[in-house]
Amino acid sequence: MQTPLALVLATGLDRTGPSVEFDLAGTSLEQALDVVEQHLELEDLRGWDPYDALCSPLFSLPLLRSAWVLRFGAQQAVKRSTWNLRPLLRVPKQRNPVSIGLYLQGQAQRALRDPSSLPWRRAKAKEAVQELVRTATPGYHGCCWGYPFDWETRYGSVPAGTPTVVATGMIGNALSVAHGALGLEEAAELLLSASDFVLHDLPRIECADGSICWTYGPGSRQAVLNATLKGSRLLAQAQAIDRRDELLEMAARSVRFVINRQLPSGAWPYSLSDRRVDHFHTGYVLECLRAYRRASGDRSADRAIELGWAHYRRHLFTEELTPKYYDDRVEPLDATACAQAIITLCEFGEIEPARRVAALAVRELGLPNGSFAYQRRGRRITRTPFLRWSTAWMYCALSRLGAGLVNQTPSAVALAER
Repeated sequence: MQTPLALVLATGLDRTGPSVEFDLAGTSLEQALDVVEQHLELEDLRGWDPYDALCSPLFSLPLLRSAWVLRFGAQQAVKRSTWNLRPLLRVPKQRNPVSIGLYLQGQAQRALRDPSSLPWRRAKAKEAVQELVRTATPGYHGCCWGYPFDWETRYGSVPAGTPTVVATGMIGNALSVAHGALGLEEAAELLLSASDFVLHDLPRIECADGSICWTYGPGSRQAVLNATLKGSRLLAQAQAIDRRDELLEMAARSVRFVINRQLPSGAWPYSLSDRRVDHFHTGYVLECLRAYRRASGDRSADRAIELGWAHYRRHLFTEELTPKYYDDRVEPLDATACAQAIITLCEFGEIEPARRVAALAVRELGLPNGSFAYQRRGRRITRTPFLRWSTAWMYCALSRLGAGLVNQTPSAVALAER
């Protein structure tokens, strides 16, 4: 028998039926989170990913094992297919460390929403931290994480487990939130370990003005702005625990790199070679800059944050508050874009707009079992429930909204800083 929430979700997906405005006030938000959390736990945090097609045994065949063009093309075709081809291709569901991190962050934020749940959420969070220790990639100065599958980029092949500043930075943020909200010393220790990976294993691009850019990962030379800021945020969060001057110095230098690359409009391009401005990467930049400022006390990014927020709010939403994928294009409606929109709006104290985006995401992308579809383009929806990209991100975002609804003033981990 379906729960009332699942019935709401199912109705919301029927465009021919009555319009359902999901009420995210009071207990209904908790009902939504309960169903999403139950789905994540029933799946044991295992799921498919947009980029996991190469896990198919088909790509272990000699011809396909090394043919980059075929591998990249197949990966993109499987990712974009409206039909989920993974069961046919025998792609297994996997546990992605980023999904574990998002689940950990959600547990901490839900404890802030309901302090009576703190003891058992703390226990769940400790298990998640232990799993992060187990899934860390060995062989580096500190704990670090990548994705559990081979994947192809425009710049080359990335073997399974290759650590990146993106995965490690997202997990580092979850560890910081878990330490602040739940007092988990294990999370603090793991965050400090991850800072050693950033300092000693990530290549960096040195600039004449003294600023630096962390590259995407060992062996990479990609200068991706939101990615380098994930390294900045991690170092600043680690420095708030272990007052090492080196951590703050390197964080500040990498923040300066990103500030200096802000466009006159206030926007940030994805990278130095890709000038597109999209929703969730812009949200990551703004969230990371504010987290850096909180942890470090450094106000040098104030003007950049102000200009970036104005561009983000004006150009990356429609008048109806639908998150646009790019600043010049609305579709597709994407689960990660919706989730990051909720998080970014809450970060800037815009709780009511965040509620409206959450209602839209639940109505348009929510599936009856508590997972979330990948994307919608017009009436066409890609229902594949990517656990990392869609469901875990929405769980983290909805729990962030719940924490913001409790108290819209700064909390112990500044979850509603104005």
